[in-house]
Amino acid sequence: MQLVETVIRKHRDKTVLAVLISASIALLALPRATRLDVASRALGAIYLPIEKWTAFAEGVVAMRDENLRLKRMVATLMLEREHLLQYRDERERLRRLADFKEGQSYQLVPAEVVGRNLDRLQTVLVIDKGSDDGLAERMPVFSYQGLVGRLDRVFSGTSWVRVIASRNSPVSCVDRRSRVVGVLEWRQRNVFELTGVNSVEDVQPGDTLVTSGFGGVVPKGFPVAVVTRAAPDDDGLSLRVDARSPVKFASLEEVFVMTERVPWDRSIFYEEADTLLMREILEVAP
Repeated sequence: MQLVETVIRKHRDKTVLAVLISASIALLALPRATRLDVASRALGAIYLPIEKWTAFAEGVVAMRDENLRLKRMVATLMLEREHLLQYRDERERLRRLADFKEGQSYQLVPAEVVGRNLDRLQTVLVIDKGSDDGLAERMPVFSYQGLVGRLDRVFSGTSWVRVIASRNSPVSCVDRRSRVVGVLEWRQRNVFELTGVNSVEDVQPGDTLVTSGFGGVVPKGFPVAVVTRAAPDDDGLSLRVDARSPVKFASLEEVFVMTERVPWDRSIFYEEADTLLMREILEVAP
């Protein structure tokens, strides 16, 4: 046995060649169907591990690139957050000097849409939160894109949301750029019209309409729609302003209910734990 092992070690190349030739002769002696089956099995046994390792290596590279992009994003968000903190403190100092009311943030309760009534004239959403979760009627409801509506009826475990894409659901809005005030009224789907605007007012396509805060239901400064058209109306005295909401009311799955207003220092966005988490992420090696 040792003699055989010694011969194989000394003549490894010739031994491998002999084995391959013998395997080829044996394979040629088999029927054609059997040869194809054996050959496919052999190729699979050889290339399958290579393909797995190649896919694994590509996945590692892609994950590393994604990790780098996420770290850059977190770094940017953290820098912007620090700027916002500075602007907040400066704003509060100026408001105190002017004897204005202290600025506030807002408490949002997430909820899932569990039902909907898409009527031709009115849209109502049913969410899975109610009075047991601290909700009450007339509380404003938002999505990631902007204002959705307000709570119309509240039960113990569910609530009805009256969507702004409904008849008789006007929203007082202000042009964020020019500060022109008007009343946003629904026309169809996610198309609205800003009424009560004089022909001499400065409203242009692309302007963002935000809540004005008038009425006390919805706080000031939340996005509602974007102006798509602004042209003199037929009467020559008013401006016809069309706008479109980015919210897809018919396919909403999650919304946020504003339950209360809180001081800046109690806002979840400014908790110390968030800052520590972002710093830990930035310190982790890619």
